[in-house]
Amino acid sequence: MKLFTFVFTSLFLLSAIAQTEVPIDSLGKLNLTYVNAAPSQSVQKAVSTGIVAPFPGSQLHLMAPMTPQQVQYLVADGSAVSKGQKLAMLKGSEVHHFTENLKAKTALLHISQKRFNANKPLFEANAISQSTWFSIAQAYYDAKLAWGHLDHFAEMFESDEDDDIGYLVAPEAGFFLYANGEKDAEATRLGSIISNSSLRIKTMVSADEASLISAIETANCQVQVARTDAIVNEYLTSVWSEPLPESCNLKLGQRAQVSGHFQLKALKIPAQSVFYLNGQSSVFVRSGNVLNVVPVEVVGQSGSDALLIKATPQLNNQPVLSSSVSAVQGVLIGLGEME
Repeated sequence: MKLFTFVFTSLFLLSAIAQTEVPIDSLGKLNLTYVNAAPSQSVQKAVSTGIVAPFPGSQLHLMAPMTPQQVQYLVADGSAVSKGQKLAMLKGSEVHHFTENLKAKTALLHISQKRFNANKPLFEANAISQSTWFSIAQAYYDAKLAWGHLDHFAEMFESDEDDDIGYLVAPEAGFFLYANGEKDAEATRLGSIISNSSLRIKTMVSADEASLISAIETANCQVQVARTDAIVNEYLTSVWSEPLPESCNLKLGQRAQVSGHFQLKALKIPAQSVFYLNGQSSVFVRSGNVLNVVPVEVVGQSGSDALLIKATPQLNNQPVLSSSVSAVQGVLIGLGEME
């Protein structure tokens, strides 16, 4: 009995594997409708989770020529801020030292500039030696550089009645990020500003398809791709979008499910046209009085009721069965004929 069952099952499977067409007259009164596989130049499919992040190199770092003893932030990390808004209270003797140093450098600049302007006509008239003029000019430019180093920070600094207190103010509108304690020999980072145009969606795609992606789509918006990184990490590559419109309704650091639009030649067919035979996605294509089984490669989705399959000459503009597919498949694998 077991041997009979094994032989019957084997013959049944061999029949299903060998059979690749169904005569239409064997389908009786089944309702058969067809659609022509329509060409599509873009394929939308899910990619890895996207994250809203600043575009590389776009942050404006707020560097101070001092290290305050205390930095008390007045806005939340990642907050949207306006130009001139107070971002942090700076406390300590270093704040007082900065304001005094700025006053001293400003006074020295005025003195050296006045001397420079007074002696320039004398040098041009050869009334003073070149070495004397060189010393005067060098003193002026050194004073100008020293003042400029402090004045750059002074543009985003607001003093207080208390000499040991000052305020960091936003030099431009954007999103304010706290500092992570970064500093070098001459400056301390107090934070950074990210402009609205610097907010992007970053996601990962297969390195093989990185050159084909043209847009990233979220639940609320679609944004064109601005850049694809050249570095590959475990077969994946980072992709960055163009600036996010307000319609995206996404915040800095937020993660979102995204899909990618890929420039692939594909054919659009109804989702119900696809069935599985021997582990292979397939469709029925009408040729005369028979329905032929044609294997297909599904590469994406178009809406909720259509699939995109890899384009082949065998399928382009051909009539693909779109109704009674399961019933026809049953006839194909020998489950019976239709009356």
